[in-house]
Amino acid sequence: MYTIVPFHGRHEVARPLMNDLLNDRFFRSFFDMTDMVGTAGFRVDVREQGDAYLLEAELPGVKQDDIKLSVDNSVLTISADVNAEKHNDHDGYLYSERRSGHMERSFSLEGIAEDSIAAAYKDGILTVTLPKDKPAPRQTARQICITGE
Repeated sequence: MYTIVPFHGRHEVARPLMNDLLNDRFFRSFFDMTDMVGTAGFRVDVREQGDAYLLEAELPGVKQDDIKLSVDNSVLTISADVNAEKHNDHDGYLYSERRSGHMERSFSLEGIAEDSIAAAYKDGILTVTLPKDKPAPRQTARQICITGE
C-alpha cells in the first residue's frame, strides 16, 4: 500500500524525554501550536488521484520565489520564508500587522516515484503531484543448483 504521511523525524527524538506533566493535553497546548496552524504553520491536504497523490499546501501571501521544495533521503520538504506587512489607515486609526518567519513541513516519500515529482503554484496554493512508484514484480519461487567441489 502506498502512503504519503507527514514526516516528524526531528520532533520524535525529544518526545520520549518529556515527562507526563508536559504530555498532559492542557500543558501541551502551551508548547504545541498544532491545533492552531498545523504542525509547522501551513495547512496541507493530500488526496489520491489515480496513479498519483496530489498534495496541496496553503501558502497565502507567499511569493513563489520564497517557496523551496527539496527531496533528501526519500523525504519531501516544503519550506517558505514569509515577510509580509499590511497597513490600513482609515479615519485616524492606524492598523498594522506583520507576519514573518520560516515555515516548513516534511513528508515521507515511501512508494513515490521521486524523479517524476512536479509542482505548480497559483493563488496561494502549492500543488505537488506525487506519482506512485510502480510496485516491483513479485519473484516466483525457484530452485538453486548446488555445485560440487
